[in-house]
Amino acid sequence: MRHPYFFLLLLIGLKGASAQNQAVDAKAVETAKNTNVRQIESSLPDKSFEQWLRGLVGMQTRIDWEVNDCGEQTGDPAVDRGRNFPMCVSALVNLTGKRRLDVQLVVGSFKGGIRAGPASLFYAVITHPDGSHKSVALLSRLPEAIKALK
Repeated sequence: MRHPYFFLLLLIGLKGASAQNQAVDAKAVETAKNTNVRQIESSLPDKSFEQWLRGLVGMQTRIDWEVNDCGEQTGDPAVDRGRNFPMCVSALVNLTGKRRLDVQLVVGSFKGGIRAGPASLFYAVITHPDGSHKSVALLSRLPEAIKALK
C-alpha cells in the first residue's frame, strides 16, 4: 500500500518542476527579446530584437514567443538520449495572406542553460498557406522578404 501522501508529494514535485521550467522559459524569452540585433548583424540598428521585430511587423501585431529545441530532436528516444539540444526562442507572427513568420534565436542549450551574451540567429522562415517556405538567411534581409508579401 502506498503512503497516503504519495500522490500529493508527486503532484507538488511536478508543480515544482513545471514552475522551474516556466522560469527558465521566461528567462530565455527575455534574453531573446533583449538581444541587441546589432550584436547579431553589425549592419542592423542598435535596438533590441523585440523592438526591431515590432518595427517590421507593426506595433499592434501579435507576436507569440515560444521556447523549443530548434527542431533538433528526432523523436527517437534511442537517438536523442543524452544529447544536449540547443535552446531556441521562436518569435511567431501571422503575416498578411495567412502567411506565418518564424524567427528562431539560439539562447543556449537545455543542459547548459541560457548562455551569457547575446542570442544568435538560428533561422528565419516565412511559411505560405500551401505549406511552401521561404528561408531568410540574414535578419537584414527580412524586411524586404516581408515587404514582398504585401
